[in-house]
Amino acid sequence: MYKKKIARLALCTALCALVTTSVFASPTKAKAKSHPRQPVKAVRQTAKAPAGYTHKQAVHDSATLRIGIREGRGSVAVTGPQGLGVYRGDMLWKKAAANVPVTIALSGTNLTVNGDISTVPVQVRSLVHGGSVKITDGYAYRGALEMMKSPGRWGLTVVNVLPVEQYLYGVVGKEMSPSWSEEALKAQAVAARTYAIAHKSRFSQRGFDLTDDTSSQVYAGINGESPSIIKAVNATKGEIITYQGRPIDAFFCSTAGGWTENSENVWGSHIPYLRGVSDASDEMPGYRWAVTTTPEQMAAKLSAAGKGVGRIQAIELSPLAKRPMTTADRGVSGRVQSMVVKGTKGSVTVKGSAFQSIFGLRSTLFDFYSGRGTAPDPDSGAVARKADFKVKAGQPVTIYGFGWGHGLGMSQYGAYQMARSHASEKDYYRNILTHYYTGTKIEKLY
Repeated sequence: MYKKKIARLALCTALCALVTTSVFASPTKAKAKSHPRQPVKAVRQTAKAPAGYTHKQAVHDSATLRIGIREGRGSVAVTGPQGLGVYRGDMLWKKAAANVPVTIALSGTNLTVNGDISTVPVQVRSLVHGGSVKITDGYAYRGALEMMKSPGRWGLTVVNVLPVEQYLYGVVGKEMSPSWSEEALKAQAVAARTYAIAHKSRFSQRGFDLTDDTSSQVYAGINGESPSIIKAVNATKGEIITYQGRPIDAFFCSTAGGWTENSENVWGSHIPYLRGVSDASDEMPGYRWAVTTTPEQMAAKLSAAGKGVGRIQAIELSPLAKRPMTTADRGVSGRVQSMVVKGTKGSVTVKGSAFQSIFGLRSTLFDFYSGRGTAPDPDSGAVARKADFKVKAGQPVTIYGFGWGHGLGMSQYGAYQMARSHASEKDYYRNILTHYYTGTKIEKLY
């Protein structure tokens, strides 16, 4: 949801973490958990695909992934329900019976396995094909767990090595509720696969490709799997999103609040497939929100953030109106680019992202309302106020807004609502993806 922000553009998703938070819902009401994933929390840097990147290389990158599970640990204990094999290179070094712990520890620059020294990294795998390895204080995993001295720092690093498709089994359900409709889950699976392949080797200096948290994609191993997720991943096996033949950076957010945003209005760079489009998420939780404050509280918070203007008298900002918008101080979706706060001690220009951070808002898609009753609906076409919003001392001010997250790429709740509205249409996930990612195609790598 970039949960530090962005090294993404060779081939992939997410979201959103420049976010960072997952979207969760009950089967009947699509109710979000209290902390939906914000894919991005800091500015991401898009990863550039090599000029000569080929289909063959993309297929190669999809073979296996290395996921960082632990770093800087003194020791790690693992078990396996079918027994474990400890390998040095391709050679089986030790065996452990079912459910008998194996402890790997750091000893100087070497490792020890149940007290015996190894001068090279070791891999721990199940003795049975398709078996699992469990970290005793964590999750169980498919594939192998590789143990090594943490590169460039003290401690032990644990890496889960496994095929992309099996990795996705433990990812998609942490980004979107397994209870959601199949076409929405397929859309998330394709976006997650694209992201994973695009960002392979992003953390190579730390010994792995991706993290298991919002710096990459939230991954819970076997503990994150469910039948509906496995079905969605299998149904889209090998599929990724491409633009002009190359995999994209498939960002996503929880809900875009009626309209997604152009990339340059969020992160400064123009990405042709991240264009503002309509977002049908108005029936979803979190679509609309509001925060009520006072002029005095606003002034205090702005002052604490180094943007004090004394007693606030007015806020200069174009009123939120029907999308798409074309005013200079708002993006195409209506997200605030900047505004001017005027007070008794002068005025200050505040970026929308800064105001969001200061007041803890869900998005930069907001406006101001003073008075009683329901705040206006921007898509009704009616403008509720003038560009110079007057603030009266002692009179509450409502900051109302729409959406949750940065508003780029796929809106997860929008995808869910689209899927529900077209439940009878086979493979509608393709329509969802090409709607949110302008000018893209869904291609099968393998």
